[in-house]
Amino acid sequence: MIESDMISDLKKTALHEEHIKLGARMIEFAGFHMPVWYTGMIEEHQIVRTKVGLFDLSHMGEVYFEGEGAFDYLQSITCNDLSKIKPGRCQYTLLTTPGGGVIDDLIIYWLEAEKFLAVINASRINEDVRWFKEHLPLGGVHMTNACDRTALIAVQGPSSEELLQDFGIDISKKRPFRVFQRTVHGNTMLVATTGYTGERGVELIVPNDQAEWLWSSLMTIGEKYNVAPIGLGARDTLRLEAAYSLYGHELDEQTSPYEAGLDWTVKLEQGEFIGREYLVKQKEEGIPRRIAGIVTDRKSGIPRHGAKVYSMDGREIGHVTSGAYSPTLGMNIALVFLPPDKVKPGTKVQVDVRRQKIVVETVKLPFYQRPS
Repeated sequence: MIESDMISDLKKTALHEEHIKLGARMIEFAGFHMPVWYTGMIEEHQIVRTKVGLFDLSHMGEVYFEGEGAFDYLQSITCNDLSKIKPGRCQYTLLTTPGGGVIDDLIIYWLEAEKFLAVINASRINEDVRWFKEHLPLGGVHMTNACDRTALIAVQGPSSEELLQDFGIDISKKRPFRVFQRTVHGNTMLVATTGYTGERGVELIVPNDQAEWLWSSLMTIGEKYNVAPIGLGARDTLRLEAAYSLYGHELDEQTSPYEAGLDWTVKLEQGEFIGREYLVKQKEEGIPRRIAGIVTDRKSGIPRHGAKVYSMDGREIGHVTSGAYSPTLGMNIALVFLPPDKVKPGTKVQVDVRRQKIVVETVKLPFYQRPS
């Protein structure tokens, strides 16, 4: 448990009191006092896979960029190619260092011709904002840090479309990674068909003073769909089943997008961007490690973050980046860094679990994919 004097030093989202009322188990996460679970991680995980869940993601950061130079500016600091999308669409991308490492992974929402929104990780807000400012041109781009005044609520799961329809938002004809504005009962919000669970759903962005209304409205309307609040614990197992990267685990400033299995985010042809020269060189000379998936049966134990991975002859060749029990699959799953010649599905390696070397095989990623 967190001591009361420590809690007072933590940041709190606009929905903090709602979580307390719901009896959430609260923890410190990225400097915030956040719910890790309400009724239990496994139960909440299964609710999102089979019904619909609500997440308070208001600890995430929101930074707006406007002006005639906004597009070129964002192109110069991210490795994906913004020209591949247009207003009304979103793009997953990375902020890369000159040495090819990752400062953060983020989603850019192209709102209007000269207006963009970047949603960034809570644990990287200070680093990202500093990086944005350091590389901001003298003119043509206006940056607005809205992190402390914005709330973000995610609605995720098979029944999310029906719940949202009842609420007043129709996403039935919206493909993934679309963003649009809607006004419901006089409250205007951004609606994005994005998420971090591998399920159908949206992320809703509103000012802090609308957060409680939005949360309670969705909870009330969602009763017929068995909606439930979901904590950070299930959010992590959901993203791991979908093999989505988590900063500080699969991504950091010493790991390139190629190593993390995010080759598809690197568009070398888009022109110059920070880190491009290094990434060209790494691609030409050979990528030293790659991300792979492994599984163990439930009795063998969970391969935990940082656990060592060995070749069959006992040589240390990598480590676990994320590991957890998969409620959907009924087994333990993990993402690991391995040499490129060891990532092919079916390759046998050994992983350290509870001080024992367990023989496992690499598997195809993702571990779970939503039925079409």
